[in-house]
Amino acid sequence: MISKIPLRLLRTIKPLNMTRVFAPFCTQLEKVNKTGQKLVKIVEKELKYEKTNYVEDDSAFQYIEKAGFQLIDVENDHEVTLEKKVGDVKVIVQFQSRQPNSEEAEEEPQEQQKNNKQNQEEEEEEQQEASNDYADFTVYLQKSNGQILCYECTTSQGEVNVNLVSLIKDLEAHKKIPRFERGLQDYSGPDFITLDERLQLALVDYLKGFGINDDLGAFIEHYSIDKEQRLYIQWLNSLTTFLKN
Repeated sequence: MISKIPLRLLRTIKPLNMTRVFAPFCTQLEKVNKTGQKLVKIVEKELKYEKTNYVEDDSAFQYIEKAGFQLIDVENDHEVTLEKKVGDVKVIVQFQSRQPNSEEAEEEPQEQQKNNKQNQEEEEEEQQEASNDYADFTVYLQKSNGQILCYECTTSQGEVNVNLVSLIKDLEAHKKIPRFERGLQDYSGPDFITLDERLQLALVDYLKGFGINDDLGAFIEHYSIDKEQRLYIQWLNSLTTFLKN
């Protein structure tokens, strides 16, 4: 039931002072068409540039073949999976597409500023080194009896670092948990860096035995950017189709 506004309140309500706009529908449609045509040209130019400059790196597939991994890369999915079998252990490596570091995108304009003083250039180099590019990835070691050991790792400039080692029960359920939320509900082990140094080294050596090394780290860093580039081209294609149809 809708109640009526009391008369004493109605008298206090001031009318809205709104400017009346008399814009013919055709004028508005013309503006939309004009801006749409401009957008199409820009998107097509960007798409042409990206397609022209994208080069598939055969060395990535050479590494996959050499390392014995099977690459699972679904066209419209940002997840990438590597799998192989070592004895009775199934090795599963998962990572996502990622954009290049913003520092990399700013390298060219920084290099063009040749008029800067020498000490300023040295400071910029130090800042770039301090903010290294990196990629996260997860390794699952699944035994035939169902037990699963999980390593949360980061790779930077081809160097792999372990952040967390945990035992999990449900592989598929764990994959669906966002990386930063893993371990918030159940105890999944201490921060790797807090472990005894001998235990850290032993866990890393065990992981390396399955082929999880710096070569893999370099591949993940490269392929995650390549994956994002391909997804970006697909997005530009879809955007062009929407604007033209």
